[in-house]
Amino acid sequence: MKQKFFLKILLTLFIGVSFVDTVFAAKILINAPSKALSNRQPIVVRVLLDTEQDTLSGISGNFSFPADLFSVESIMTQGSVVSPWVIEPSISEEKYLDNKTHIIFEGIFPGGFSGVRSPYYEGGKAGILFSITLIPNNKGTGTLGVDDIVFNSFSSDAKRLPSEAIFTIITVPQLIGNPAVKSNEPQRVENKSLSLRVDRDELINRNAAYLTLTHSDTFSAVKKIFVVESDTYNGDTILEKEWREVSLPYVLLYQDRTKYIHVKVLYANNTYTIKTLAPVENSKSISGLSRILVGVLALLFVLFFYGHHLLTHLLIFFRKKK
Repeated sequence: MKQKFFLKILLTLFIGVSFVDTVFAAKILINAPSKALSNRQPIVVRVLLDTEQDTLSGISGNFSFPADLFSVESIMTQGSVVSPWVIEPSISEEKYLDNKTHIIFEGIFPGGFSGVRSPYYEGGKAGILFSITLIPNNKGTGTLGVDDIVFNSFSSDAKRLPSEAIFTIITVPQLIGNPAVKSNEPQRVENKSLSLRVDRDELINRNAAYLTLTHSDTFSAVKKIFVVESDTYNGDTILEKEWREVSLPYVLLYQDRTKYIHVKVLYANNTYTIKTLAPVENSKSISGLSRILVGVLALLFVLFFYGHHLLTHLLIFFRKKK
């Protein structure tokens, strides 16, 4: 009897611990329609993070979908709870044998993340990691999934927390119409969250002026950055061959800041934006110009003084003659 009693207690404790781990474990959510439209309308899939009362310091994973059913139109990180990204959501170049397209991602939470907070509700709610726009290509049924998930706790050792892969089924009906011809040319967009800044630091090329850029709101994964320093004030008139791909921090070629700095940022969703920093007034030029102006004013003063003095003597001379 006593043995059965103790076994019941142990079984109850085990079930209770398992229940707590299950209820309060962080998880990934996939927000997607169960069926695509037959007119080839793109669908938006949102991948979210629900911490379930855990506090995380980092996350990584692998989102996948059938390569024969869909193609990627864009990957957006605007409004993401992740900042910064270690690996921004992007199509993996690794070769897989499962006939799926894989999008890998890895990010950190410097101050920890325990859910999206608001004064309108208690606790934390799920926050968006990224969004993917998929274009239906063929009829069929497949799964959208996220696996290889890693959750790191917000602790001194960044302990790995339990995680579970998540999958959802999606169906593509018989499609009508011809596939849209997708242009490979990137589209120009205005991104007001992008800001440019020029700083100096003793640790960077002996206090040289260097350029950095920041996004106040995540827009999309940054694919490439191009820079041009020129006398042209309009970045849209810069020729394609003039843009030079750089990495940040970028040390300026013209340290006196007499040139316009044009920056073109190419995003993973095949869009780009252009920002320009105006030159600052060159102190050397200003001081030289000031000396010239002072010299001219001094010359005018001398001419005026001696001219007035000479004119006075001439008037006195002619009066004596009379």
